[in-house]
Amino acid sequence: MKRILFITVLFLAGILSAQQMAFNFVEITVEPNSQDQIAELFDEFMDGKKFNSGGVVLERLRHGRKDGRTHRIVWMWEIDNGGFAEELADFENAAFWRGIRNFVESWGDARSGRIMNWKEGDTEKNPFVHIWDIKAKDPKAFASAQKKFTDSASSLFTDRVVGFGTYDINKPNGATHWSLVTGKDVNDHLGLISEVQENKAFKVYIQNRGEVEQIHDFVVEVLKRYQ
Repeated sequence: MKRILFITVLFLAGILSAQQMAFNFVEITVEPNSQDQIAELFDEFMDGKKFNSGGVVLERLRHGRKDGRTHRIVWMWEIDNGGFAEELADFENAAFWRGIRNFVESWGDARSGRIMNWKEGDTEKNPFVHIWDIKAKDPKAFASAQKKFTDSASSLFTDRVVGFGTYDINKPNGATHWSLVTGKDVNDHLGLISEVQENKAFKVYIQNRGEVEQIHDFVVEVLKRYQ
């Protein structure tokens, strides 16, 4: 298995619209050596399809995965405007999920939330995604500081996706929020951490975000992107 796959949140076309964007994902564990077959099933199913909004991203889970989970499937959409632009035939949808189930050993937790801020980037150039699960004591202060930092330090995030949002259903270990940034690989992310920590805007962000607790962080790699 080329490692692991995961369909996740977090990549949309363009900048978030004025409408509220949301996500839902389910974690899964796949059979060994099945990543290519699963990716092929997604390619075949998604070929030529258009979304009313949002989309789906296929990734592999790397650092920080838990409970033996290898993937997650994440749907993203504008609230009250999700799904495909053209209605699917029942047999087509059923055949796709039957094919996926053939390669899934077990299904894990599902979680849902909202995407509050999003800066688009190049996920082919920067396919590795570092995600933080966070518990914020003052959600409003945290959200405000997060957006101001992203805007103020935009030069650090050229070609990188930067996202931020909330967990609203089945929060992981009590986390209220998540944030993410993409990079070329692990080495690139470690270099970015050093740059961010030396940035003046980051120091202002730390002062203004209020009390926070980092619950967990992990890395995924984007394999496919459908939108």
